[in-house]
Amino acid sequence: MAGQLYKGYLRLCEKWGVDVTKKGRDLGEVIRQQVAKEFSRGEATNISNLKECEKKLESLNRLASNYYGTKYKRGKYVSASNLTLEQCREVLSTEGLKRIEESKYSIFERIKLWIQRAYN
Repeated sequence: MAGQLYKGYLRLCEKWGVDVTKKGRDLGEVIRQQVAKEFSRGEATNISNLKECEKKLESLNRLASNYYGTKYKRGKYVSASNLTLEQCREVLSTEGLKRIEESKYSIFERIKLWIQRAYN
């Protein structure tokens, strides 16, 4: 049974890409690290709680396949800050966060300035 779970997690890792703009903070990277840790002996690993491991795999597969995004479609894709998807990606990238952090302003002032620049 552990062998099937291991193969399922490997397929999940293939589906779940790694975002190179979020080095060290990417969920795909964390999932890969956890799989390597939990299945240290590959298919020969003994799993103490199979049911819990299966539940996690199912949940992660639903997220990777965008199950909830297709089930609960939204009319418009906007964020609370009213930034576009590309602007949000830029802000959340490691480079974008470094630029914000290096700024002399407080976090709220920096976000406010970032939003203002996006609309000017």
